[in-house]
Amino acid sequence: MLNGKRRYVIGVLSPVVGGYYFGRLLAGIARTVRPEGHRVVAVQTYPADLEREQFPDRPPGTAAVSLGQLDGVIVITSAVNEATLLRIEADGTPVVLVSERTTSIDAPVVTPDNEGGTRAAVEHLIAHGHREIGFLGSLRQADIVERHAAYVATLAAHGITPRPEWLYRTADNQEASAATVAQAVVGGPGLPTTATVAATDRNAIGFSRVLRAQGLSLPGDQAIVGFDHSEAGARVRPRLASVDPHHDQVGELAVSLLLARIRGERVAGQHLSRSTLVTRESCGCVDARAGALLEGLPAQEGSTAWRRFGEVARATFDGAEARLGPGADLDSWMRGVQRLFRGAAALGQPPTQATLTSLAESTRVLRPHPEALEQLIPALRSVEEEFREEVRTGQGTAGPGGEQAPSAKGGAGGGTGAGAAPAGAPRAPSRAARARAVTRTATDVLVALSAGCTQTLLARSGQLERTITDQYELDLDLLHADGRAIRALTWLPRGHRSPATLALWTDTEGAPGSAGSAGAASGPPSGPVDAARTLEIVGTTATSRQATALVGRRMPVGTFPPPALSGDGVVFVVPVTFGQSDWGMLAIGGGVDTRATSSRDKYDHWAAMVAVALDREDRLTSLQRQRAALAEAADRERALVLDLRTEVERNALVQDVALEGTWDWDIATGQVFYSRTWRALVGLPDDAACTGIEEWTGRVHPEDVRTVQIAIARQLAGAAEPLDLEHRLLAADGREMWVRCRATTVTDDAGVRARMIGVLIDVTGMPARERRGVAR
Repeated sequence: MLNGKRRYVIGVLSPVVGGYYFGRLLAGIARTVRPEGHRVVAVQTYPADLEREQFPDRPPGTAAVSLGQLDGVIVITSAVNEATLLRIEADGTPVVLVSERTTSIDAPVVTPDNEGGTRAAVEHLIAHGHREIGFLGSLRQADIVERHAAYVATLAAHGITPRPEWLYRTADNQEASAATVAQAVVGGPGLPTTATVAATDRNAIGFSRVLRAQGLSLPGDQAIVGFDHSEAGARVRPRLASVDPHHDQVGELAVSLLLARIRGERVAGQHLSRSTLVTRESCGCVDARAGALLEGLPAQEGSTAWRRFGEVARATFDGAEARLGPGADLDSWMRGVQRLFRGAAALGQPPTQATLTSLAESTRVLRPHPEALEQLIPALRSVEEEFREEVRTGQGTAGPGGEQAPSAKGGAGGGTGAGAAPAGAPRAPSRAARARAVTRTATDVLVALSAGCTQTLLARSGQLERTITDQYELDLDLLHADGRAIRALTWLPRGHRSPATLALWTDTEGAPGSAGSAGAASGPPSGPVDAARTLEIVGTTATSRQATALVGRRMPVGTFPPPALSGDGVVFVVPVTFGQSDWGMLAIGGGVDTRATSSRDKYDHWAAMVAVALDREDRLTSLQRQRAALAEAADRERALVLDLRTEVERNALVQDVALEGTWDWDIATGQVFYSRTWRALVGLPDDAACTGIEEWTGRVHPEDVRTVQIAIARQLAGAAEPLDLEHRLLAADGREMWVRCRATTVTDDAGVRARMIGVLIDVTGMPARERRGVAR
C-alpha cells in the first residue's frame, strides 16, 4: 500500500514499445503512475524484428501475455484484434483505448486533438496564400481519418472544395510509402497542389525527400506541414513544420481515465489532448518561430510578450504539462524567470549566480526540445524589450499570469518626482541603471537557458553513445554464447541494473523452447497466442529468493511475468522472434525517458538478437545430430556393400537360369539398371551404354506405345496393383518379339514413388493362354 491506496498493475498493449510515438505514450503513462507506486507492464504485440517500412495492420499474436494479472489495460492503436478486446472485457478488466475505436466494447477513447491540430495547419497554409492544398496519408487508422475529415472541413469553411487528385494516399504511416506516392505523382501528371498537410511526420519526410531529389523547391514549389513534431522533422532541410499532438500527454490522460475506471468511476466517450502547431521553414515561415495553438486557435490579438514567451515554452518543453515533482513545472519556471526580470526592472538587481544555476537545472528538468533554445531566444528578447519599455515609461509590467510587477514610480522601484521614496531611504537606481539591469538579466537568463538545453542535448548524446556501445558488446556476446549463457542472460550490458527474465515456449513438441529440445528453427506456428500456452522461465537476473526459485518453473502465458521478476516501475515484455522463429518472451525492467526514444528501441534489438542466437544454437545442435546420424549410416552402408555384392552375384545366376531380364528404374534421377539377361533379350551386347527408360519404351512397337505409357503413368500416379502387360518389342537386330513386363513400384519414407523394379520375359511363340501363366 502507498498512502493507504492500493498499488495497481497497469497493462499497456502496444504494437511496439519504442520509437517516437509509442515510446512517448508510454513515457506519459509511466510518469503519471510513478508517484502513486503503480506498476506498468508494457507488452509488445508485434514481432521484435518488425520491418518498420512494412508495418502490418494487425499483430500476429502475443496479446495474451500478462492478461491474467492486470488491474486495467490501455490498448494503443492496432495492438490487438477485437476478439482479444472482447476477452479482456469478459474478464471484467477495465479498458481504455488510444487512437482506436470499436463497437465491440464500451470503453473510453483517448486521442490527440486531431481536428484542432489539422485545422490550425490548413489555416496556416491558407494564410501563406495557398489554395490548392493536398492531404498525404493512409486512411486506415482512426487518427488519420479524423485528420483528413478536419482537412476537408477546414477547406470547405474557407470556400475551397478539395479535388480527388489532392488526396495522396499512402499504404501506411511510414516514409517509404510516401516516397512511392511522390515518385508516382512527380513522374506522372505532376503535383496538382502548392501545399500539403501530411498525416504523419514520417509520411511528410518521405514525400519531401523525393520532391527535393526531383529538383523541386520546398516550400517554393510545395509547402509541407507534418503531424507528430518528431525530432526527425527537425533534422531534415528545410525543417518540417508540424503539429505536436503531445503524445506523452495522451498517455497521461489515458492512464488517468483508466485509474478512474479501476476505482469504479463511470468514464466513457472520447477524450482529447491538446495539439500545438510548430511552424518551421517547410511551411514558409523563414524565422522558424514556434506557434502555440491550443485546439487550433491562435493566440489572442494584443497578447503581451510574456504570454508569447509562455506559449513558446509550452510548445518547446516536453515536460510543460508533466507532473515532475514539487516546483518542477512550467508555471514555477515562468514565475522564476518573471522574478528575475521584475527584480531588474524595479530594483536594478541582476540575478545571482546561484539563481541562474537553479534556472538552468529547472530548464533541463522540463526536457527542452532540441529546437527549444532557438525558439525561446526571440521570445525572450521580446520580453526584454517589453520590460525596457516599461522602465522607460514608468508603467507596471504584467507577468505570465497577469499580475503586475512593482511600478517604477514608487515603492521598492521608486524614482524621482511624485511617489519618490521618503527622505533618508536608499536612493533607487535610475531608469537607465534599471534598463541596463534588464538587458543584463536577459543575457544571463539566455545563458542559463542555453546551459539547461545544452545539458539535455549532451545527456542524450552520451546516452546514445552508451547505447551503441552496449549494442555492440551485446551482439558479440550473443554471437559467441552457448545455450547455457544465452539462458543465463550473461550477455546483458554491464550497465543494465533492472531485472531481466527470459522465458521460452514449452507447449509445442520439438519447437523452440520446448522441454528437452533445442528447438526447430521455424518455431511454433504464428497466430494469436492462446491463453492456454505455457512459458518456462529459463533464466533471470533478479536476485531475490522468490525470483531464483522461479527458474525452471512453467506458467500460463497470462501470468507472465510474475511480480517477483518484475520489480517496480515499468516492465517491457518483448517477443523473442526473428524471421519465422518464435522462441518466447523477454521481460526487461527499465525506466522511460520521453526524449531518449532510441534507448527503448534497444529492447527490440535485444529480443531479436536472442532469437538469432537461439536459432544458431539450434542449428549447431541439429548439425551435430546429423553428423552422428551420417556416421552411423556410413557404417551401415559399408556393412551392406558386402551383402549387396553377394546379392548381385546371386541375382546374376538366377537371371541366367530363369532367362528373365530384370531392370531397376530410379525415378528421381531417371537412371535405369538393365541386367545382362535383359540386354541379351533385346539383342544388346553386355557393354552397351544403356541407362535410360527409353531403352525399353523406345523399342515398343508403335501400336503398343500408348498402352505401355498409360500403364507406366498409372504406376507413377499411385496405382495399387503392380504393372503386368504384354506388348510387342523391336529387338536391336530388327526382329519383332512378344514380351511380358511385370513391375512393382517402391515409395520412399515420404510416400513418394521413388523406384520401379521389374522383369522382362520373352513370350514370343507362346499361345496367349500359356503366356498368361508365365512367371505367376
